[in-house]
Amino acid sequence: MAPVAEEAGQPSTANGSTSKFYQPPIHQASEPPKPKTVKGLGYHSSPYWNSSCPLVIDNGSSELRAGFAIASTDIINGPYLYYDNLVSKTRDRKRNASVLLVGNDVYADSLSRGSIRSPFDGDVICGWDAMENILDYTFSKLGIDTSTVQHPIMMTETLCNPAYSRGVMNELMFEGYGVPSVNYGLDCIFSAYQNGIDGDALIVSSGRSSTFVVPTVGGKGILTSAKRLSWGGSQASDFLLRLIQLKYPNFPTRVSQQQAQNMLEELCYVSEDYAADIKGMEMAPSLTRTEGTNHLTAMEKADVIVQFPYTEIVRDEKTEEELKAQAERRKAAGLRLQEQTRRIRLEKLMQKENDLKYYAQLKEWKAKERKSEYLKRLESEGFDSEQELENQIKKIEAALKRSRAREAGEDEEEDKEPPSFPLIDVPDVDLDEEGIKEKRRQRLMKAGYDARIRAKAEKAEEKRLRDEEIKKDEDERINDPQAWSRRMRKEYDEAINRIKERKRLKEMLSDRKSLAAQQRMKNITALASDGPSASGTASPQAGVRKRKRGGDEDTFGANDDDWAIYREIHNADDSEEEEDSYAQLAAFEERLLQNDPTFTQEDTYSAQQARKNRLTLTFFNGPGGGSEATEALLGQNAKGRKKGDEPSIAEETKAENESIRLAHQVHLNVERIRVPEVLWQPSIAGVDQAGIDEICSHVLNGFDLETRLRMSKNVFYTGRHTSYRNFGKRLESSLRTISPWQTPLIVRGARDPRFDAWRGMAKWCLESNPAEARLGGGGETFRSSSITRQDFLEKGQDWFYEHAFSGNWRA
Repeated sequence: MAPVAEEAGQPSTANGSTSKFYQPPIHQASEPPKPKTVKGLGYHSSPYWNSSCPLVIDNGSSELRAGFAIASTDIINGPYLYYDNLVSKTRDRKRNASVLLVGNDVYADSLSRGSIRSPFDGDVICGWDAMENILDYTFSKLGIDTSTVQHPIMMTETLCNPAYSRGVMNELMFEGYGVPSVNYGLDCIFSAYQNGIDGDALIVSSGRSSTFVVPTVGGKGILTSAKRLSWGGSQASDFLLRLIQLKYPNFPTRVSQQQAQNMLEELCYVSEDYAADIKGMEMAPSLTRTEGTNHLTAMEKADVIVQFPYTEIVRDEKTEEELKAQAERRKAAGLRLQEQTRRIRLEKLMQKENDLKYYAQLKEWKAKERKSEYLKRLESEGFDSEQELENQIKKIEAALKRSRAREAGEDEEEDKEPPSFPLIDVPDVDLDEEGIKEKRRQRLMKAGYDARIRAKAEKAEEKRLRDEEIKKDEDERINDPQAWSRRMRKEYDEAINRIKERKRLKEMLSDRKSLAAQQRMKNITALASDGPSASGTASPQAGVRKRKRGGDEDTFGANDDDWAIYREIHNADDSEEEEDSYAQLAAFEERLLQNDPTFTQEDTYSAQQARKNRLTLTFFNGPGGGSEATEALLGQNAKGRKKGDEPSIAEETKAENESIRLAHQVHLNVERIRVPEVLWQPSIAGVDQAGIDEICSHVLNGFDLETRLRMSKNVFYTGRHTSYRNFGKRLESSLRTISPWQTPLIVRGARDPRFDAWRGMAKWCLESNPAEARLGGGGETFRSSSITRQDFLEKGQDWFYEHAFSGNWRA
């Protein structure tokens, strides 16, 4: 496992420059695994050729390790082959053929990674086709090109391996590969054997799919007392991946299973006191930041940044001459556009003048011919009456007047005489049909004109009152600042209370049993029955009866209260009102900050919300809630720039790239101790089983006192899932708390959890008769406990011999 960076680091920014803000350690997310070249063994030129030395295969559910056991140097160096126990099928487009990939080759490309499968279902082999492919690959890489494998096999299997699974493996070995003999054992006991754990001991082994607690008496595993926890590295990486997905549901890139596993192995650690550490992480960080790490809380100190790959924006920085040329081109394009607009406007003006002349000539025909012929002429030009022609002429004259005033830069409203409406006071009896129509039109125009005059007067009055209120407020601020401050504080608090009340009502409406939701349903019922609003007194049934008798029209909407009910029924978010409330709040804050020395930035509404959400923001964005890195970047970009100057393209690009970089970051803090803690508290992940400390206590209590004391002094842990930092310390402390007083307790870990099991297997195969083993015969105990082909044919495929390291040894 890679070492974890220390949490208390030198404060620095992401680009390496010194800053007063604390920067957590940054861990680069792992790239997809790449295929690794497995060098084949020169079998015919090696000492293994024409010998019967054992072939040792540690068939783990995550990794397969294989090699020959013939000399001590081979055992010390470890297995010759080791690769992921996986297979994959892909399509070679160049050759148009299917390709079978095994081991590390399954990571060749995205197509091969998408079809990866393992022969294991948990700890038990179920995919025998894949297992056969993996063994074919193993023997070929060892250089065995004979028709049969002439070496005895020593292979690992899981605890309490089903008889059917062992029988199929025997059939594959004897019928498929023609091996002379095969033997099986537990990897955890072999690892303990390699590390000198003999006699009475307690072995804790945690691998990819499960965790085992196996007691040994006299160096022999007592498997009838062994216990299993359904939690391992695979479940832990899945759990971490789910936590990250829940924490960052909108993360811009996909977090793969392999990346989650790397984060688990490299960044997670076991807490020595989980309850105390979690309680310390609940402490909200302070808003006041100082240099160094003394002000950091437990969560901020535990925070680690995982930086995922991203693509930066690249923009070419233009020279000063290019910028000037670009500005000139932009200015010239603007002038051309203005000239084109002016030309189009003049063309329209000329067209309107021509139309006005044409309609004036058309009007002159009225005095030259009879009325019937004149009306026919108007109809041929598209006018139904003389009045329509008059209206068209007036419209064109008004448009020409506005256009000329705009061209001359004059205000058309200045010196504008009020319109006259001469027909309004004329009785209808004195007017013909056309006059009556014109009188109605003038009445509408006068109503509109009067409405505009009233609106102007109201605006002027509002402006006068507002100016008086501003003057009064300014006088109070100058003459009585304390009273002004109390009044402003009161109005500021009322604005905050209105915002809080709006949020509270929104939350209440989401609950259909709340009082607000019930009132909303009452309003809906009242409106549906044509009854009054909630504040009315009439019954809905009365409204129904009235409507059936042909009563008045529906007047809903005439009152402002009706629209409040409408918004409430539709559950509207009132975004405009909310924006107005925040704008009013910002205005209050600006005036108080300028004129009230007792009102500081810490008293603003945003600061109050920041204090409230500080712990949540730290959980998601690390120390400072993500704001400190942004402030540092803005300070660097603004350095050397004059006030009012716009940022350069380089500064904008740098800010955008920094935003992209921060969006591709995952902050791990609580997860670093939460995921490994599942081994001690499986209920955290929803596993209804006991933790490893309780399992160890239960196993120890199954033996007499003397044996139990000897086991307590010989506790051994191994497996890839035990490589967390502080694993041994936590296991020892947890066992000590549940053990009787003054019980001797010694906990040790494997020197090399990855290869110690294979070394122990090779060592056991040679130990009984080392001299003979060096000649290629193997140890006596290994040979006597192996299943031969004759045993397979005579006694059945599930026949096996028990020995001290087998998976079925009984006390």
